[in-house]
Amino acid sequence: MSPSVERFSAARGEAEDPAALPAPPAETEEISDEAGDGNGESPERRYVPTGLAIAAAWSWRMLIIGAAIAVVFWLMNQVTVVMIPLAISFLLAAMLQPVAGVLIKHGWNKSLASILVLIAGLGVVGLVLTFVVQQFIDGIPEFWEQIEGGLTDLQDWLESGPYGLDGDQMAEILNNAQANITDWLGDNQQTLIDNGLSIAGSTATGLGYFFTGLFLVLFTTYFFMRDGRGIWNFLTGMLPKAAKEPVRYAGGAGWTTLVQYMRMVIVVAAVDAIFIGLGLWLLNIPLALPLTTLIFLGAFIPIVGATISGAFAVIVALVGTDNGLVNALLVLGIVLLVQQLESNLLQPILMSRAVKLHPLAIILAVTGGGFVFGIVGALIAVPLLAIVNGTVRALNRYREARREADEREAASGREHEDPTDLGEESIQTT
Repeated sequence: MSPSVERFSAARGEAEDPAALPAPPAETEEISDEAGDGNGESPERRYVPTGLAIAAAWSWRMLIIGAAIAVVFWLMNQVTVVMIPLAISFLLAAMLQPVAGVLIKHGWNKSLASILVLIAGLGVVGLVLTFVVQQFIDGIPEFWEQIEGGLTDLQDWLESGPYGLDGDQMAEILNNAQANITDWLGDNQQTLIDNGLSIAGSTATGLGYFFTGLFLVLFTTYFFMRDGRGIWNFLTGMLPKAAKEPVRYAGGAGWTTLVQYMRMVIVVAAVDAIFIGLGLWLLNIPLALPLTTLIFLGAFIPIVGATISGAFAVIVALVGTDNGLVNALLVLGIVLLVQQLESNLLQPILMSRAVKLHPLAIILAVTGGGFVFGIVGALIAVPLLAIVNGTVRALNRYREARREADEREAASGREHEDPTDLGEESIQTT
């Protein structure tokens, strides 16, 4: 018999041997199969749709994150006397620090450059406010005369218009209105006194909070400009070593985003104020300069700020000019036209490139911030969103760059391995 035939017969004999056949599955394996589907899944898992399981997993995680955010907002609301000045000083530092940085690069001392820039900024703001308030005070008499003239025209229209009210009827209406006001004041005199005392106490407390907040704003703005990088390095120095560098990189990117946002918002506010103010001046609207300043300040709240402040200009044009209705419609058209210019040109070109935020995100941020913290919340909501957006994008860039660097390092390491080791491994594999 040939050797090949012998090997074939031996293999056939082993296959026919009952001892060589695989043993039947044990009873414990049957029980294990009843407890799962063979893939490690429990019976409950087989009856729960995959989409529902994923939704449930996301839901409880989102609930925990939402609860954490709510707690943070609640804590911030308890210390608004500190948080609001801190947020305002952060914005002011982002606005003024680049100027101080230019001085420092030209050899100025950090402390001297920061304090001079801060004083110069306060001086400019003080001069502008003083000039605007003076213009407002000077324009009040003319504005009041326009209102009286408008009321007289309204009375003449009521007498000679479709209602046909004569002088006696108008006098009776005015006398009844005056009597009702007098009676209401008499009936609610004590309530008004109590409310007045309460308002006086609240005003005194509010003044105390105002001066405390003003001191904190000036103090923290100065140190943010002078030692901002050192403060950030100190805070991130308490983090674990693996998180220190990514957080520092992301924080620097977030600060850069905030600086760019403040530059762009100043440009947008200036454009809104210039064009709307020019329209008010051409239409000879009373208090044109104070209204222009109000529009400039309101434009620091993106999209909605200039519109709301422009509404005051429409009201002034309506009640403070001879041809009030026509002027009010013209001012309204100017405000809407400028807002279209901002939304369709300035926001996409300037703001979107600086902070990469969609207008819908800006609207939602302003609404949510205003609902939670009022005017200050609406003011800081978009900058905060811009910082978060810039920080997250920077973290993603850092991780991607780190991953590529690790891949290059690994590839470089393989190229420099010892060829003899590779040869031995190849021989053993063979």
